Amino acid sequence: MRKYLVDEDISRTPLSIRHYTSRDFLQLYEIDQAAFSEDIAYSRLELGMYLRSRKCRTLVAEEADRVVGFVIGCDEPRKLGHIITIDVAPHHQRKQIGSRLLAEIEHWLWQQGAETIYLETPVDDAGAKGFYDKHGYFVFERLEGYYKGSLDAWLMMKTAKR
Repeated sequence: MRKYLVDEDISRTPLSIRHYTSRDFLQLYEIDQAAFSEDIAYSRLELGMYLRSRKCRTLVAEEADRVVGFVIGCDEPRKLGHIITIDVAPHHQRKQIGSRLLAEIEHWLWQQGAETIYLETPVDDAGAKGFYDKHGYFVFERLEGYYKGSLDAWLMMKTAKR
């Protein structure tokens, strides 16, 4: 995996991105709980299901040997890639960690043969929507009651540049 410098103006701490190991589970769960409201955050069971899935890959971002974020992407039938979640610890956001995780998982999904990558994001989170807009995603449709039956989501997509 690659090593990056986290926004050189902010920090000289190297950021490394590596594959998930089972020792990471508790840290990833805690980051997910801190990064999202209880309406959106995954339960231990849900998170564990994605982390163990053979069709998914989880990448972990570390800064000074400390987990600061992660991404889960799944290779799906019909040349689709699905980004399940991108989580960055709240005090490490706005350092381009999410962008780097997104680039790495997209690279893997394109290598798996995806022609389209999709994800869901809450309609009330303008920051998340703006992040995905900036990275070439577009709104495909609104999913009513996507999060626990009460909060709508945007289904966003990005197509391969071939």
